[in-house]
Amino acid sequence: MDSADCQRIDAFLAKWLDSEGNEQANYQSFLGDLCKALGVEPPPPKGKVPGDPYCFEKAIKAYSEKGPSSKKADFYKEGFFLIETKRGSITSNKGHGKRGTKSYRDAMQGAFNQARQYIQLLDAPTKPPFLITCDIGSHFEIWEGFSGEYGSYGARQRVNLADLKEPEVFDRFVKIFTDPQALNPEKYRARVTREVAAELATLSRWLEQQGHDPQDTANFLMRCIFTMFAEDVELLKGEVFTKALRDRWIPHPETFQSEIEALWQTMNTGGSFGFERVLRFNGSFFENATAIPLPRSQLEVLYAAAAKDWSQVEPAIFGTLLERALEKKERSRLGAHYTPRSYVERLVRPVVMEPLRQEWDEIEIELKRLLEPEPGKEEPTPAQRKKAAQEIEAFLKQLREIKILDPACGTGNFLYVALDLALVI
Repeated sequence: MDSADCQRIDAFLAKWLDSEGNEQANYQSFLGDLCKALGVEPPPPKGKVPGDPYCFEKAIKAYSEKGPSSKKADFYKEGFFLIETKRGSITSNKGHGKRGTKSYRDAMQGAFNQARQYIQLLDAPTKPPFLITCDIGSHFEIWEGFSGEYGSYGARQRVNLADLKEPEVFDRFVKIFTDPQALNPEKYRARVTREVAAELATLSRWLEQQGHDPQDTANFLMRCIFTMFAEDVELLKGEVFTKALRDRWIPHPETFQSEIEALWQTMNTGGSFGFERVLRFNGSFFENATAIPLPRSQLEVLYAAAAKDWSQVEPAIFGTLLERALEKKERSRLGAHYTPRSYVERLVRPVVMEPLRQEWDEIEIELKRLLEPEPGKEEPTPAQRKKAAQEIEAFLKQLREIKILDPACGTGNFLYVALDLALVI
């Protein structure tokens, strides 16, 4: 993000931030100015390109018992995004209502439902990876759908207009308009996973050559894998593992075994390790904290793996990493092949998620009815809120009691993905 980018964003915010008014009369001007602010090409005049793959007011055919009808999506770019706009107000009920009120929240959720319906009706080879709604003058709400699913309204990420001044946010929006696949987490995870797997293969091969018991090797590698992941998702604070490798264990290999065992023992019970407070990792995973001594050369290999961004390695393939690191016949493929999450989701979504999603959609309709304010009031009563909370708690109880059986679970990929998807219903 250079000075010219900053100037364009400042001009855009000066015009639009906290603005009010009619959405229909302003949305094309707003979105056109957004293109200018991002430095991306605006859509060509409608009808200039056959099929209008990039346009305002994208025509979409809908069918019902009454026959065909035509709908229009506010802003669409095939293979990139679909955007629906609304416009709230700060001080009054102009546009789609005063921001923060129930009527306003309903309008924003309605924009999401509308956009999702449009995507289902699109005559396009693939769904756009980004579904976006926008309150002109206030914020964007973004859903990623690289797998073809966007989740429910609650899965949104809010980005305020003023956040466009932040380089990371600015770059993300530019990619949404120009190269959305660069933001595809699966592609990034695949690259990181290949790199990590290669390091593990090197270490596993050395351990095998030294004659270590395969089960001991497996347990040791899995504890290392989990520790590196826990560190990068900030369950293990202070980068204690990576820093110790770099500053302590590589210069003094003789200290590695006793000190990594001390770290794992602390992770098992909770407590202090050096200057860092360590959480307790339950489940007895670190109850056996036995480590294998490593020379400097193999500690450097372990450090190369630890230096990768483990937050981008799918936990669903931890077992696959370990399996291929240990199995000679699999090692030649290590890092080159693993089951991508999208493949797992093709089974898990229709079998597990879609029935739950349908049930949740029905509950949302009931919640809207329960929370409808009484005549003359803007907000639901405490009794209405209590009844709605009881409906939500009953659904959560049902989710907690669901049991999924996978007799041929292998490395547990399907079970993990089912759990992970259930968290974003």
